[in-house]
Amino acid sequence: MRHPTVWRVLLAGLRPLLGYRAAIEMADAIMAMTGEEVLRYLSASLTLDVRVRGAEHVPPTGRAIVAPNHPTGIADGVAVFDALKERRTDITFFANRDAIRVSPGMADTIIPVEWIEAKRTHARNRETLRATVEAFRRERLVVIFPSGRLARPSLHGLRERPWQTTAVNLARRFDAPMIPMHILGRNSLLFYCFWLIHEELRDITLFRELLNKEARAYEVSIGPAFHPTEDARASTAALCRIVTERMRSEAKAAR
Repeated sequence: MRHPTVWRVLLAGLRPLLGYRAAIEMADAIMAMTGEEVLRYLSASLTLDVRVRGAEHVPPTGRAIVAPNHPTGIADGVAVFDALKERRTDITFFANRDAIRVSPGMADTIIPVEWIEAKRTHARNRETLRATVEAFRRERLVVIFPSGRLARPSLHGLRERPWQTTAVNLARRFDAPMIPMHILGRNSLLFYCFWLIHEELRDITLFRELLNKEARAYEVSIGPAFHPTEDARASTAALCRIVTERMRSEAKAAR
């Protein structure tokens, strides 16, 4: 994919398949919306069939952190919103700052994060910190995908990327209960084929993967809240095992 002419021709041919026009139309539709309006718009557009277990573990008020796995992409955020919206109206997501570039109004529901370490700057880190402090000061429910990236396909199913300690560190710093969440979902075979061919092909397929989730079933399991007491790395490893092993097994057994 290094030859620019070949790459441009390939992209032009793939755009209809990958929902490029629909992506532009959706970006235009949400550009002037608030963050909550965007989330409700996506929820209404996708009409995901979200089946929730353990919603009672989410406190109706007060600061808390929800830590889910990340199997499919943007639709994971919509599924989490659908799972929590009857319980809380103050949901805030740690999410890629590109979302705010598309819809500036999302700044009221997104804490902008630069997950790629090489792209982080002091200014961006300060922006993230300010938004984080404000969210916890307002006692909001904060959703953090600890891996920060999509799960990888493997011969044994999806495998989470390494979980960062951010969620645990924030739970300890702001005395916020940690709520584990498991999402059972996957992308299309085409997406995983593109993943194996080239990462840019994978990335430009992500919007198609959002659109093709319409009316799809998502199983969301929510575990009991706890306060991390071990060091950040040990607590993060334990949290990852709870979500990706124990809760995953329980979700599959309950199907």
